[in-house]
Amino acid sequence: MKACALMPIFAVFLTSGCGFVHEEHLTGPYCLIAVDTLDEMEVAYRLPNGNAIGRIPETVFAVGWNERYIVAKRHPQNNRSITHFYYLDMTRDSPYAEPSASVTGPLSESEFLLKRAELGLPEFSRTIKSLE
Repeated sequence: MKACALMPIFAVFLTSGCGFVHEEHLTGPYCLIAVDTLDEMEVAYRLPNGNAIGRIPETVFAVGWNERYIVAKRHPQNNRSITHFYYLDMTRDSPYAEPSASVTGPLSESEFLLKRAELGLPEFSRTIKSLE
């Protein structure tokens, strides 16, 4: 009888921690993921085994991409009074590369706009309004 009473508790433990609260494919192996809460939204590199390695840290609220670059806007630690800009050069990235090899940022908006003009960075095409 006690075993039957404990079954729902075990079911909760077995299902907690599985998956992400948000997972969205961007391009190639890249995705937007948030593990426990949306405030943890980041750009990550998806590995063949299903794991993901962070590239642009939380709280990412806008992204865009083209054949070479991913751009992102984020609020550090979900502080919405601060916005940092990043870009990721996919040609310099690989599954186990250090993010610093392919990711540039944080940049101010003016620094980012200069880099956008210089490198032909893409526009932001996806915004998560609840995190903006």
